[in-house]
This record gives sequence, C-alpha cells and structure tokens, in this order.
Amino acid sequence: MRVSSRIATFAATAISASGLALAALTTPALAASAPVPSPIAPYAQAAAQVNANGTITNSKNVTSVTKVATGKYCVQLHSDVSAARAVPIATLRSSADWRSEIFTNIDNSNCSGHPNSVLVYTGKNGAAADEPFFLIIP
Repeated sequence: MRVSSRIATFAATAISASGLALAALTTPALAASAPVPSPIAPYAQAAAQVNANGTITNSKNVTSVTKVATGKYCVQLHSDVSAARAVPIATLRSSADWRSEIFTNIDNSNCSGHPNSVLVYTGKNGAAADEPFFLIIP
C-alpha cells in the first residue's frame, strides 16, 4: 500500500508539473508595449481616462489627446464619432486637486489640425492647471 501511495503521489506531481510547463508554453508573455485594454463602456460612443500630462490611461474611440497649453486638452475622437454633434461629459479624477474645475467645449478652434476634437479645460482656483480627468461621449 505504501509503494502504491508513493507511486500515485509521484504520478500526480509529474502530471501537475507537466501541466504547469504546458501552461507556461501556451500562455503568451505580456509585452512591455502591450496595448491597454479598452474600458468597459457599452453605452458610450467614446470614453477616455486622461492623465494630467495628457497621456491616455485607457480609452474607447479616442485616437489621441494633445495637451496644447496648461489645463487645455484636445481630445481627438475616432471618425465613427462626431465631435460636432457630441454632448461631452467630463469629470475630474480623484487624484485631482479638490479645488479644481473642469469644462468641455465642442468648439475645437483651439485644436488646430484636429477637426474632430473635444476641448477639455481644467483649472484650479480660477486659473488653468493640469489635472487628470475622465471624458465620456454618450
């Protein structure tokens, strides 16, 4: 009984080890430049999580964000979404200063070269300031 118990334990260990090796071979390694997954926003035409420096943490139908000045961001939308017909909603992220404010504008005249953009302004105490934000186009 002891020998069969040891054989069973050895067999289970060998199967487990081979399973781990197989899993390691079949699971793709994450590349350093792997794309960030899209946010789950099924009812939004476009959405983005933007850092204060203008980099995108994740997005849906947002092709780029350009920080054109302190507290002024041009959010370029995918061609499937019309900025001219959009009703953008923006809110500051929790890491923003508590005295901050945020505004959006579909007049993208400040976004030269980006005709399908929404302009987002962030500020603090009435003055322009770089702040992180969320933007959604319902």
